[in-house]
Amino acid sequence: MNKYVLTLAAAALVAAAPAFAEEHAAPADATAAEATASAEVAAPAAEAAVEAKEVELADGSKVVVEGDAVSVVAADGTKTPAPDGEHKAKDGTTITTKDGKIVH
Repeated sequence: MNKYVLTLAAAALVAAAPAFAEEHAAPADATAAEATASAEVAAPAAEAAVEAKEVELADGSKVVVEGDAVSVVAADGTKTPAPDGEHKAKDGTTITTKDGKIVH
C-alpha cells in the first residue's frame, strides 16, 4: 500500500512540474515583451528629441534647429552651419551660436 501511495505522489509531482515551470517562465517572457515594448516606445522619444524646428529670423532668413545644431537654410534649401553670434527670431527670442551649435 505504501508503494502505491508513494507512486501516486511521485506521479502527481511529475505531472505538476511542467505547470510549475510554465508559471515561472511566463514572467520572463513578459519581461522580454515589456523590454521590447519599452524599446519601441523609446525610439520615437529619441527621434522627437532631435526633431527639426524651423525658425524665421527678424531679417527674414530661416534657420533650422535640430537638437543643439543650428543651420541657415538657403533659398534653394541647402543648409549651412549658422555663423557665430546672436540671432534674433521674429518672435523676439535670441539664439546664440558658436561653431553651428547653440551656446547655453
